[in-house]
Amino acid sequence: MVAIAPLVRRHRFIPERIALHAEELAYLWQRRRASLRSPDITLPDLTYLQERIEAHLQGLLVAGEELAPMLDAFLHGDQRDEAFAAAWALLRSAPSGNARKVLEAFAAARGPVLEGFADALATAPATHTAATLQAALAHGSPAHAAAAALALGCHRLLDVRSPRLVGLLLDASPAIAPLAWRALRALDGPPGAAPLPFGEALRGPSTALRQAVLDVAVWRGEAWVLDVARKLAAEGDETGLGWYAALCPADEQHAALALFAGRPVPQRTALAARLGQPAAIEAVLAWMADPDPVLAAAAAQAWELLTGLSVEGERRALPAADPLEQDFPVMVCLPDLTRARQQWDAHRERWLAGGRWCRGFDLQTTLTSEAQHRVGLQARWDFAARAAQAGTRLLAPPVV
Repeated sequence: MVAIAPLVRRHRFIPERIALHAEELAYLWQRRRASLRSPDITLPDLTYLQERIEAHLQGLLVAGEELAPMLDAFLHGDQRDEAFAAAWALLRSAPSGNARKVLEAFAAARGPVLEGFADALATAPATHTAATLQAALAHGSPAHAAAAALALGCHRLLDVRSPRLVGLLLDASPAIAPLAWRALRALDGPPGAAPLPFGEALRGPSTALRQAVLDVAVWRGEAWVLDVARKLAAEGDETGLGWYAALCPADEQHAALALFAGRPVPQRTALAARLGQPAAIEAVLAWMADPDPVLAAAAAQAWELLTGLSVEGERRALPAADPLEQDFPVMVCLPDLTRARQQWDAHRERWLAGGRWCRGFDLQTTLTSEAQHRVGLQARWDFAARAAQAGTRLLAPPVV
């Protein structure tokens, strides 16, 4: 009798798909990190991105016990977001031994990869990792301690009285102190709840550190933030300019715009759009008539961010400084000035009577459900930042 042996499957899944899911997860996490403060990405956009990230995670989890060896190269590699993808998937998987593999890789990691592990440890359940993270905070290298602090802060397991924490907040390394400050942003606390070395940290040269320190101060409602942001803005500091635009009181809007007008394009128009006050709309309208096509095009984009109305007009190629670039010139979209002036005439009274404009919504005192679907994440967080400065912590942006 002739017999045919049954096929023996090596896998219950397609191995090549596991690699694709891991690569896509790493790419989407990088996109998510870049989007969290965007003026163009909305909350529904972020939710959709998070759903895609979760879908690729589920695609990885079908590998079960075979997942760990298939992600080994990512877990022990030198790419931040690949390390995140591997660590996050293993921490979310069923085999309990996978958490130990992640923690061993975390202990051996160096440089930017540590931030990838911190992201994973902060956003995956801490059931099997909390004890090791507490030990890393107490006894690990400064870099590992800061990463552990960030993860513990996101799980509300960080004690701000930890004797190690103050040293991390003032660490001279530009890679360590910002991580430690970000850990504090995850914790709720009224102004003065715990004394923190704000002043000493702000005197450092690192832009990333100033951003992290001011973030903590803003969300804690520290009363001195506006004064410091104003001073830093006057010095041309990028972080100070951004927070001054977000927090600027109405009686300083003209002074703020005069300060922003000295900044290069497109920072000038981006700051005006973030300011959102009536004087910003008038300034952007004037900038759209500027003969410089770069400024005019940037102002048209700011106009839409402020009013929610498009003034898209002629597309024009910018002159190429390099003859090699003449075949592929940079294109800009100039504003339709006639349409812009018609819009100004139609809405002028309403806009001048408002407080903070974004996409045609006045966000001075209310963030409606419709606005939350239309305005960018930057405007959403700025609305909450102003509330925190007024004494009410409504929400804060994700730490990771």
